[in-house]
Amino acid sequence: MMLQKKFKQAAAAFIAALLLLAGSNAIAQPADAVAKVAKAMTDSLAYLQLTDPQKSSADALNKTAATSLLQTAKKAKADTSFRGKALAQQVMGIMKTRNTGLQSVLTPDQQKVFQEHKISQMADVQTKIMTAQLSLTEAQVPQVYKINKEATAEMMGDMGKLKSAGGKFAKMKAAKGLKGDMKDKNKEMKKVLTSDQYTIYEKHQEEMKAAMKEKMQAKKGK
Repeated sequence: MMLQKKFKQAAAAFIAALLLLAGSNAIAQPADAVAKVAKAMTDSLAYLQLTDPQKSSADALNKTAATSLLQTAKKAKADTSFRGKALAQQVMGIMKTRNTGLQSVLTPDQQKVFQEHKISQMADVQTKIMTAQLSLTEAQVPQVYKINKEATAEMMGDMGKLKSAGGKFAKMKAAKGLKGDMKDKNKEMKKVLTSDQYTIYEKHQEEMKAAMKEKMQAKKGK
C-alpha cells in the first residue's frame, strides 16, 4: 500500500544516507563511525539550544541510537531479505526510543520546540510527496504545506488524547476528533487543489486508509 511503501522508501533512504555519512570504513572501524553519526545527530539538535549537561545526555542517547542504526545498516547490506517493512519498523523503533529518551531531558519549552520541529518536518515530507504525486504549482506548495502543518498538529494532539484515554467514551471522543481533523484537512485541500488533483489526492487517501486498516488487523491477529 502507498503508506507502507513510503515508510519503506524513507527507511531505505535513511540507511543509505547513514552509510554515506559513516564513510566506507564503517564496518572496519565501527567506533569511529558511531561517533561520526552520533555527532551529526547531536548537531542537528542545535535549534534546541541544549545546555552542556543536556548535550552530554543527548550525545549518549545518540551514540546508542547510532550503534543500533549502523548495526541495522550492516544487516540490511548483508541480508537482502531484511528490507522493506522489517527495515522500516527497525529504523522507526530505534528513533522512537531515542526521541523518548531525549524528551525526558528537555525542559517544557524545549519539548514544545522539539514537537513543533517534528510537526514541521512531517508536514514538509507530506508536501514533498504531494508535490510529486499531484504536480503542485509553485503557488500551491506553500498553501498545501500550511494545511499539512496545521492538520498534523491537530491530529498529533488527538492521537495523544486517544493513547491516554482511560475509558471507552474518551477513546470514542478522541477517535471522532481524528476523523474530524481529516475532514477539515480535506475541506481545505479541496479549496487549493484542482478537481483532477483532488481526485488523485482522494485516491491516495483511500490507499492510506486501507494500509492503516491492514496494519490494525495484523496487530489484532497477533
